[in-house]
Amino acid sequence: MTTVATNSHAISPLVTAGEDLFATLSGKPLSDNATKISTGVTSLLDGLFPALAQKVSFDLDGVLTGSTEVLTGLNTAISAAKAKPDVAQTAAITGGA
Repeated sequence: MTTVATNSHAISPLVTAGEDLFATLSGKPLSDNATKISTGVTSLLDGLFPALAQKVSFDLDGVLTGSTEVLTGLNTAISAAKAKPDVAQTAAITGGA
């Protein structure tokens, strides 16, 4: 019987989270060329994932999932830090001063 390893579903979300973080930090999305390169690298890593996962002595899929969560959290924090609070919220915090 032949067992076929399936590709990770954690690589694409990791790349997307990285792209989103870049866009938040830079204020602009990736260029068309950068997007094409990113898509190519993601496809390559998706194809190599089963071989890579067998070579490491840890849960690679879990590491990728955790890394995605970290990038997503950073993106949320940076977006919140860049956002200007509305006036009503600021007045409530400072006691109307």
